[in-house]
Amino acid sequence: MRNGLFLTILLSFLCPVTLTSQTKDSLLGVKLRPEVLLLVTEVETKTGEKIDAEFIELPEFELGTSYISDDGVAVIRVDYKIEKDPKKLQAVIVHELLHLRLRVNGYPTFLFSPTVKTAKGLAQKVEQSNVNDVTSMIEHRIFESEMKKFGLFDVIDLAGDILRLAKRNKGREDEQSDTINYARAILEYQNVRDIEAVRAAYKSNGWERSLRSGRVLADIIRNPALKSPSDSEATFLRCVTELYLPQNASFVFTLTIDPSVKAYRQMIINIKKPPPVRVKRPNR
Repeated sequence: MRNGLFLTILLSFLCPVTLTSQTKDSLLGVKLRPEVLLLVTEVETKTGEKIDAEFIELPEFELGTSYISDDGVAVIRVDYKIEKDPKKLQAVIVHELLHLRLRVNGYPTFLFSPTVKTAKGLAQKVEQSNVNDVTSMIEHRIFESEMKKFGLFDVIDLAGDILRLAKRNKGREDEQSDTINYARAILEYQNVRDIEAVRAAYKSNGWERSLRSGRVLADIIRNPALKSPSDSEATFLRCVTELYLPQNASFVFTLTIDPSVKAYRQMIINIKKPPPVRVKRPNR
């Protein structure tokens, strides 16, 4: 979870700072409510391992992250700066547990194929963070009602960071990450005035493309039922198509299961030419 920007799912591996032991009713030193312990139980039962939780130093705006390791262990990392804030710490833990519950129930991560290239370089290197952010937004939509039930929006202030980033980056052209951030504001900010402040900053920056595509992304994510892993995959494909492909593109994105990953479901993003459209000729 980010302080204002919910964090991406995958962790950039950083050196741990503090390790706090887990007991049957606590994680990282915080006593968990019974309904939160149910999340812990589900994740640990389906992985067959105890959750690996640590405090580490995370980058600006990031409060926590989670993933399933290659050997099948559920991992939670939380920024050490909130170790002494029990309410915020529990909110971050709950948020990461909700992501992990999806992961152990077959909801996929997405990874660019090493063969996909962009003008900036290999997509896996220069665009993967955007893929992670899109995945995160889709998953937030899936468990939005639970975030509200657990009171996460009351503890973590989502507003402000996107606006600050937009003002900081005034003068440059907008990028896919700006489109994603505008969609995030629409979907996750709780106050319409905060969304409008972001829209005004984008307008001032001349980021019309991000304003348009951000609205489209938000509509794509907001409309589907999103009740299954296949729903998540279909929504993801529509999002990356909006982000990266012009309307007259001569190729399409595809998803295939990554057979090298056994501990969780990972889909490889590739591109291919669409099948030719066959025109049915009238009978003579």
